[in-house]
Amino acid sequence: VLTHCHVDHIGAAHELRQSYHCRVVAHALDAEAIESGDPIRTAANWYRVRLPETTVDLKLEGDDTELVIGNQTIHCLHTPGHTPGSIVVWLDRDGQRILFGQDIHGPFDRSFGSNIADWRISMEKLIALQADILCEGHFGIYSPKERVTRYIRGYLDRY
Repeated sequence: VLTHCHVDHIGAAHELRQSYHCRVVAHALDAEAIESGDPIRTAANWYRVRLPETTVDLKLEGDDTELVIGNQTIHCLHTPGHTPGSIVVWLDRDGQRILFGQDIHGPFDRSFGSNIADWRISMEKLIALQADILCEGHFGIYSPKERVTRYIRGYLDRY
């Protein structure tokens, strides 16, 4: 499950798909950039790398999609702002809500299709989830619930 179309979050998707025959999942609004390897929308040009075209097998649409894997339900919540197709993944496990929220902090750039107003709405959705644990791809793991909320609110205050 790709949380958005940036190279530092999708860079190995092509290889993993080929090696393990797994399905690639992303929001439809970021899928074109992933499938074309668009160097601007994926921010690959920031790192001077080239991405291969990668098929997105399941293109999520709408606000909330549930994926069931075995006996686990995984929620993919559309959280536009950083990119148009940004999502977070969350699940309930052992009495705790775990949130995988990537690039909550931004950055925001016109070339990504960033939209601060959309991002602010998305961050309020994340706070409403009342996650016990936040796994943020660049800045670590936050818990308990109050610390998760404080982390997200800190960025809302900044922007």
